[in-house]
Amino acid sequence: MIVIGVILLTAILALWAITTGAIRFLGTDDDPEPGGGAGTTQPTVGSTAAVTEGDLEMQLRSVRPAGPGKLGVTLTVRNRTAAYVSFYGESQELVSPDEHTVSGAVGLTSLEPRESATVTVVFTVPADFRADELELHAAPGSPGRRIPLG
Repeated sequence: MIVIGVILLTAILALWAITTGAIRFLGTDDDPEPGGGAGTTQPTVGSTAAVTEGDLEMQLRSVRPAGPGKLGVTLTVRNRTAAYVSFYGESQELVSPDEHTVSGAVGLTSLEPRESATVTVVFTVPADFRADELELHAAPGSPGRRIPLG
């Protein structure tokens, strides 16, 4: 009986830590390692003005290679509310001039009320893909706001 109680307590604490952002294993707050950007067309950072979408304020910091066929987009994300919210990496999109899109890798960053975090979203891009804009979404299915790149 004690073993079951310890397992349940551990599961509850792990769930709490993940949902409150105490443990962030699905996303990363670190910049990707430079180099190894073969096959990626490197856009430059265009607008660096913060945009507001839903409960989040997001500001583009950098775009850089994150390995072969990958781009890392670093953002500062701020929760504008008094409630807990999450930032979903897979909801973010790179947009080409002909409106083709590439979604970010799965990643979740939980933000406490009024908290800011630096988040890097990694995109796997086809060899011929040219990113023209970044479309940022506060939540899956939200309208999004576009930021021009280089």
